[in-house]
Amino acid sequence: MTYTSACLLTGTDKTAIERQEADCRAWAERNGLTVRKVHIDRGRSGYKTVERKGFDAALAAVTAGVVGTLIVWKLDRLSRKGIGQVGKVLDDIEKAGGRLVSVVDGLDTSNDSARMVVAMLAELARSESKNLGTRVGHAKRYLRSKGQWIGGQPPYGLLIDPQTKKLVHDPEHAVYARLIADEALAGTSLVKIARLLNEYEVLSPRGGQWNAASIVQLLRSPALAGLMPETETVETDDGERKYTGRVFPYRDPETLDTVEIGEGIITVGEREQIIRTLESRTFVHAGKRRPLPMPSVDVSPMLDGLILREAWTEATNEDRRGRLSLAIDRVEVTKGVRGQRIIPEQRIQIHWAKLGTDSAA
Repeated sequence: MTYTSACLLTGTDKTAIERQEADCRAWAERNGLTVRKVHIDRGRSGYKTVERKGFDAALAAVTAGVVGTLIVWKLDRLSRKGIGQVGKVLDDIEKAGGRLVSVVDGLDTSNDSARMVVAMLAELARSESKNLGTRVGHAKRYLRSKGQWIGGQPPYGLLIDPQTKKLVHDPEHAVYARLIADEALAGTSLVKIARLLNEYEVLSPRGGQWNAASIVQLLRSPALAGLMPETETVETDDGERKYTGRVFPYRDPETLDTVEIGEGIITVGEREQIIRTLESRTFVHAGKRRPLPMPSVDVSPMLDGLILREAWTEATNEDRRGRLSLAIDRVEVTKGVRGQRIIPEQRIQIHWAKLGTDSAA
């Protein structure tokens, strides 16, 4: 019989994850197990309340009986929420007749004595994570009070001075960052700004091509105006905080004033003007693929009869699209000319489905 197992890996660094996988596979091989699936939670904390698809999938594989063993590199890779969560995981695995193995800790829950050790290590990992979060929070508050960069990648066109820990102009890219700002202030669309940069082979911060999303992210950054940034957090149902991804200027908790953090590419006034312009362009499909515009077409071929006409008149746009998809044989779209506006009636030709000779009308 071949015994199968699943591995759960967690981390932000590719090398660290590869090392974890190698150790887990080596343990499985030594113990006569075949690794059926490797589940990875890349960049996901075992302490914070965040979605962990790898964790959920690995646990489901064991509790459903797909595999008999869940292997983790170290217990704190499984969870850092203490015995509250780890205890439930152990109960679920035990009910399914499975077991949990921690390679580095040398624990195997098929041994009765291992559960007590797991409980102790789970609480220790929780305490360490909580203390680490407290220390990091204190460090960030101290750096903010000094007007110093608290960590992470600065915006395109700016660097962090290693001595002062403040923003300074990047001599290589600052001119392009200013160009982006000038174009935005002039009312140029984000797509056109990105196209301009790509035509002159100006690489984006990640080394690839620019697009509207990367342009708007740069323009919205408070640090572009030399202001201390802060990422918005919201409170979850269980009382913890999680990041939303929205960044805004940090304000001193005592004075409520924004905090300068060095040189900016633009002024605070210019940033406010750019933000107003961006918000005025916001539309319902922002950040999403917009649906293909529906051309003005004669729908009479599918409206023979009073009932069908009434159904079409009272239907929502979504219902109309569904009805059209059934009545259309194919849609031909001709290639457009770069830079010209899409006119659906000129570029889209609809071919209606025809009834066969043996079909009932």
